[in-house]
Amino acid sequence: MSYTARVLPADLRPTARDFRGLGNPDTIWEDARWCRFTERTDLHEVRYLRIEEYGHTVALAPLLLTREPGGLLFYDPPRLATTAGAMAEPELLDPADRERWTKLTEALATDRADHYPTVALATFGSHHGVAHAPDRTPGQRLAVMAALPGLLADAAAELGCRSSALLYVPEPAAAEVDRAATGAGYTAALLGAEGVAQLTASSWEEYLAGLSSRRRTRLRKELKEYERSGFRTVIRRGPEAIDDEVVALQVAHRAKYGLPGGDERVRRDFDGIRAELGESCLVLGAEWDGELLGFVLFLRTDEALFARTAGFAPQAQGCYLALTYHEAARFAVEGGIRRIHYGMAAYEAKFARGCELQPRWGWFAFHGPDADAYREALALQSHSIERRLERVGAPATPVPSRRS
Repeated sequence: MSYTARVLPADLRPTARDFRGLGNPDTIWEDARWCRFTERTDLHEVRYLRIEEYGHTVALAPLLLTREPGGLLFYDPPRLATTAGAMAEPELLDPADRERWTKLTEALATDRADHYPTVALATFGSHHGVAHAPDRTPGQRLAVMAALPGLLADAAAELGCRSSALLYVPEPAAAEVDRAATGAGYTAALLGAEGVAQLTASSWEEYLAGLSSRRRTRLRKELKEYERSGFRTVIRRGPEAIDDEVVALQVAHRAKYGLPGGDERVRRDFDGIRAELGESCLVLGAEWDGELLGFVLFLRTDEALFARTAGFAPQAQGCYLALTYHEAARFAVEGGIRRIHYGMAAYEAKFARGCELQPRWGWFAFHGPDADAYREALALQSHSIERRLERVGAPATPVPSRRS
C-alpha cells in the first residue's frame, strides 16, 4: 500500500471538524482537545503530519519539533537517547556494558547540540498520538503505522532536522513498524511499558471476587490502613476539580522529587487542562480532617481513565497506593469504566496491583560521525529496560531488530 504525507503549515491546527479521527477517540491523547493543550507548550513547536491514501486523509500524526537543546526529556530525541532515568537504567547492565554506556553518553553529551533541530512523532502523555480515520480497519491502521518511519524521515528532512524519532508505539504495531524503521535507518529501543488496569467487573463486589487471594489480601490491607489513618476519598469532576489545593500539592510533589516546574508552570499547565479538557477532568482526592492531602488527576473518555498527574503531602504516607489503584478501581467499575491507563514507570507497584505492563517502543535516527555511537548507546539503553521488565516479571517480546 502506498501512502503519502504532508507536513501541515505551522499555523494550521486540525480540529475534529477537519478530521473525524480527532473527535471523541477512545484514547485521550488522540483527542483534538489534547492537541490544543499540547500546542500551548513553550518547549516544543507542534506541527502535524497528514497521511493520505489515494488522496484521502487516513491518519494525522503530531510532530514535536525541538530547535535547540532544552525540550522535555521524553520528547527530545538526543536527550532521551542518552539520559539515565525512567527510560534508561544503566545500573541494571553488566559492569562492562555499564562502563561502556558511561563512556558513550559522556562523549555524546559534548556534541549533543549538533543533532538539533530534532523532531519526535509523539505527543504528551507518552503516546505516539496517531489518530486514524474512524472507518479504518485494524489491518489498515497497522499498515499506516508501518509506513510512518519512511514518512517521518521525509518530514524530518523537510523540516531541516538532524535527528528524529518515532516514539511510544505499542504492540502489535511495534513489530511491523520495526521492520520498516530498520530499513529506513532507524534504531529500535524499548522505552518502557504502560501500566493498564483492565476492568471487566460491573460492581465492586464482582471486582473483588475476581482477584487472586494474594491480590485481594493486599488490597484489603492497604484500604484498611488508608481508612484507619482517617482518609476519606472525594471525587471532583469538571474544570473546577483543579483548585488551589490541587495546585499546591502538585508544586510540592514536584519539588520533593526534583522535577522541573514551580508554581507558575504548574498553574499554566493546569489552566491549559481546565480550558481545553475541563469536562473530561476527574480528580480523586484523599481528604484527612477536611484537608486534601493527596490527589490523582485523570482524564476520562467514554470507557477509560488516563492518569495525568498526582500529588501527595508528606503526611499522606500510605495513602498513595490505596487511592491511586484501589479507590480508582472502585470508582471505575461502579461507573462503567473498562480501563485505567497509569502511564509508564513504577512498574513493580503497578504489576503487583494487577496492571498489564504493555511495552512501548521507539525508533531513533541520528546522522553524522557519531551516529554509530548513538546506535550502540540505544542498544544498551534498550537492554537495560528489557532487563527491568524481566525483573518485574513482565518481559517484553523483542521487536525483530532486537532479537539476538
